[in-house]
Amino acid sequence: MSKLIKPNRRTFIKTVAGSVAVLSTPAIWTSARAQDNVLTVGGSGGANNDVYNEAFYQPYFEETGIQVIAVERRENPLAEVRAVVETGTYKWDFCEGIGQDVAVTLAEGGYLEELDLSGATEDIPDSMKSRYFINSSTIAFLLAYRTDTFPQKMTYADMWKTEELPGRRGLRQSARESLSVALVADGVAAKDVSTVLADEAGWERAFAKLDEIKDEIAVWWTSAGQTPTLLQTAEVDICPTFNTRAQPVIDTGTPVAVTWDDSYYNNYGWVIPKGSPKADMIREFIKYCSNPEQQAVAAELLGTGPSNPSAIDFVDPERARILPTHPDNISVMAQLDYQFWGPRQEEATNRFNDWLLG
Repeated sequence: MSKLIKPNRRTFIKTVAGSVAVLSTPAIWTSARAQDNVLTVGGSGGANNDVYNEAFYQPYFEETGIQVIAVERRENPLAEVRAVVETGTYKWDFCEGIGQDVAVTLAEGGYLEELDLSGATEDIPDSMKSRYFINSSTIAFLLAYRTDTFPQKMTYADMWKTEELPGRRGLRQSARESLSVALVADGVAAKDVSTVLADEAGWERAFAKLDEIKDEIAVWWTSAGQTPTLLQTAEVDICPTFNTRAQPVIDTGTPVAVTWDDSYYNNYGWVIPKGSPKADMIREFIKYCSNPEQQAVAAELLGTGPSNPSAIDFVDPERARILPTHPDNISVMAQLDYQFWGPRQEEATNRFNDWLLG
């Protein structure tokens, strides 16, 4: 059993902004890259790297002597992973924070190694892993709203009631999220959105619903990092966003609440590019990261849902209640249909952008 290292969340959050990500200076990791006891991971940057250092990288180093160094990658690394495999130039050995939908696309293109993690990940639900991907954290895309403007619990349908419930609205400038939200607002259960979009009538229905609110959107946000400020400053009063962006605002005491019902969750995790020379070392590290104690550290600090159900038992009960994989939350949400959206992402984006500019 690995050693549980559980830093204080409040202390960590106060200091993380001024901290230096673990060995982030290129001169350090470049010289170390040739060593057999070093792994480089394409990380999602920012607080994620710092939290993963606390939860996984540093404890693993202390336990095994193998150093894991984060190198920031693009938010959507499809092109990067393809280039790494096609050129054989492994600027990182593996990746964290890869969406399950992205992993499906990469696996179908032959760009990922099989994980072969038998004996260490049986507790993780089948819906959160495949031969090429395993979830390390779950993030919800939900409805956040200011309770000083909307004291009642809000729904996606309420967001469309602009005359009855006035307030500044925000939506993500993204086809997948905004089309899904529109259909839910139109009475489609979140779990049935991809079924409705299976034919052209469903797309027309989603865009027709977006037509109803298009002129009422005060902010079309493009980066998740915008939404905490939008909510905190009341630039928007209601806005779908990620739970990891809304919760820090709530933690500051800002009058903001969230709606889990008929929201979505997506799994983010580990993948190994095809041909990665340290694949066997990476597999052992990923096994370590699947244990519940260390997943609990990351979940408590980031507000993400651990993939190992037992990890909830190691999280402070009050904090556990706001995690996406808490039974009360995940039971009222739908998993993002990554099999549907993976091959349709480009088409959906083009149609959405044409509609937005029209």
